[in-house]
Amino acid sequence: MAEKDLFSQVNRPEDPDNMTDLEKKHLPVIDAPDKASAGETIQVSVEVGKLLAHPNEPAHHIEFIDLYEDEVYLTRADFTGGKVNPKVTFEVMLTKGGRLRAFCSCNLHGVWEGDKLIPIE
Repeated sequence: MAEKDLFSQVNRPEDPDNMTDLEKKHLPVIDAPDKASAGETIQVSVEVGKLLAHPNEPAHHIEFIDLYEDEVYLTRADFTGGKVNPKVTFEVMLTKGGRLRAFCSCNLHGVWEGDKLIPIE
């Protein structure tokens, strides 16, 4: 079987219950409340390498983490290789609830997506 081209798509775990080491290293894991109120500011943490440490060196590192509420872009954190661990906490205000989506970019393994459902009460 040919190796997947990680730069031709947004990558997600193929089987979330049985992730490969590559998937564990690159999945952006979202830590946020299970629900929120419209207009309420909540803290959302995103960490890459939470399930299995991701290298953090100039030759192999996470370049950025983006956060979306469904399709709406909320914010971004940029990282420099070997200088900062790929973990960030954002304060955001959700308008409609739904799926928080975090995207990260690894300079060697492409863009990865993790998500979490957060309903608005």
